[in-house]
Amino acid sequence: MKKKKQSFKQPPTTTAAATINLKSLIHGNSLFFDKLIEFILARFYLSNDDVKDAKPWFQGLSKVAKATAKQRTKENITKAHHDRFNLEKSHAITLYLLKQSIENEKIVNKSNIDIDDDNEEANIKLIMNLDGDNRGDWMKKKKKKRKLSKAKELERAKRLEEAKKDLEKGEVVAKKHLWKAAIIRADGIKVHDNSRLLKQSIHKGKKRHKKNVEKWKEMEESKEKMKGEKQQTRAVNIAKRIHQKKMRKIAKKK
Repeated sequence: MKKKKQSFKQPPTTTAAATINLKSLIHGNSLFFDKLIEFILARFYLSNDDVKDAKPWFQGLSKVAKATAKQRTKENITKAHHDRFNLEKSHAITLYLLKQSIENEKIVNKSNIDIDDDNEEANIKLIMNLDGDNRGDWMKKKKKKRKLSKAKELERAKRLEEAKKDLEKGEVVAKKHLWKAAIIRADGIKVHDNSRLLKQSIHKGKKRHKKNVEKWKEMEESKEKMKGEKQQTRAVNIAKRIHQKKMRKIAKKK
């Protein structure tokens, strides 16, 4: 007797569950696909032509007109595709347009600066002179300036103190100096404008220099002393070897 083949049929419950899972997956990913579609620029899938010419190969055209219209459409699609990835035509790139809009906003914001007070105008001119072009560029491009000596800084501090004592221009000079010092400190550079501290610093520097000179002299003297001792030891050793060589020759002759 032939054995009957058992046919295993999938229960209806599992099939229904699989269908439900598939639907839920499609529904869950629909938002993701919608977002992806939003990234495609509208001009790549919408025509700028009139509605009448949107489908020029509709029923009723001759074969030649239909073929010409299709060929033109193909050429337009290919050209649009090439323009999209062509860096020379960067005006077609959304990122470039976004950057341009940001730059335009910056230019507008700079041009819309209103100056009401004369002191503010003077301060802005001071900032412009410091950075060369504008404050933003100055903060980005930190120009390396030559470091002044303490003596020159002391002279400058003394001149500043004398200018501050002037009854007419003292207040203006003090304000300008405060602004300039604040800008330089904001850039992380120290401002030396206190004559008393500068004098102390110069005095300490002289003392330090004197100590360093003394140490250098001691080092040079010790080097010369060691050099002399080595030369003396070498001369003694050479003399000993010569004497020993002579004594060996005398002993051989005997």
